[in-house]
Amino acid sequence: MRIFSLKIVPILSKNDGFDDIKSGKSKVNNPVSSDTEIVGISLGIKRKLRFIHKAAKSDKSVLILGETGTGKDLTAKKIHELSDRKNRPFVAINCTDIPEDLFEAELFGYVRGSFTGAVKDKLGLLEVAKNGTIFFDEIGDLSLHLQAKILRMIEKRELRRIGETTVRKIYARFIFATNKNLQEEVKAGRFRKDLYYRINVIKFYIPPLKERKEDIPLLVNHILRKDREEGEPRKVIYKETMKILMAYDFPGNIRELENIVERACILSEGNILTEKDIKLDCDSKYCRKTMNITPEQLRKTLENCRWNKTRAASKMGKSRRQFYRLLEKHKMSDCIKRNYHL
Repeated sequence: MRIFSLKIVPILSKNDGFDDIKSGKSKVNNPVSSDTEIVGISLGIKRKLRFIHKAAKSDKSVLILGETGTGKDLTAKKIHELSDRKNRPFVAINCTDIPEDLFEAELFGYVRGSFTGAVKDKLGLLEVAKNGTIFFDEIGDLSLHLQAKILRMIEKRELRRIGETTVRKIYARFIFATNKNLQEEVKAGRFRKDLYYRINVIKFYIPPLKERKEDIPLLVNHILRKDREEGEPRKVIYKETMKILMAYDFPGNIRELENIVERACILSEGNILTEKDIKLDCDSKYCRKTMNITPEQLRKTLENCRWNKTRAASKMGKSRRQFYRLLEKHKMSDCIKRNYHL
């Protein structure tokens, strides 16, 4: 079985001598080495890797769609790293983090005295990016007012700092991402149609983790290897524990998986992660489904498996511990003893 993995370069720098961006809501990056990877063997990962390589060869705008936690920012960084702009800045802007009244100042910059508090000239993120890549994360959350500003900037590929009349050209490449259905947002009047068609040049959808569960074991092992402290023995995961993760729907996607595994490593008493170390979100669809299994459903599954608990648990996607809890809940343990056949 072939494992697909690509090295991702997280990006950190001092803005090439420019003033620091003090809002803390954006990242200006230059390539350095890293062990971060895109890991998986699923069809979704294969398509993602092909998309990354194709998008990296173009300077056209990219729109990345997907649920929260699927790795849209990681995809944008990899596109930048594989492109001809890899040695230039990568500027990530989270559109939900910057207050609306500060967004234009952060994006376009300003000159001294242009408003109260503007005590010196400041470069905007668009100028900081130079000939690099600008990544607008959660573009679907911008107000209509700011969408109009973004549209004009993309169309004209130029900017003016707040408080001055000089027009400056923009040479950076644009990547956008959102967890919203922009077509539905356009119909609802919450997203500009002209902006949607302007940014929707190269589009890619990243599937949620629940649609590519074959990647979970590889991702878990990658997280365990990545988070191991130097000199510490590597933790491993018990087979029954992996079954729990494989049956879970992960509404928070890879981000949630990473949190669950990291928490299990902290709570575990030994080097083997067991079922009791895994703490899932019990408001999730998976937990609700587990709680709502009826005695009739449980009995039917047991009958189809000739009352073999191991087979029945596997068929229902439950660990041994979870299955025993269901038996206790529905008082069926004695029934199995009477009916079990080899």
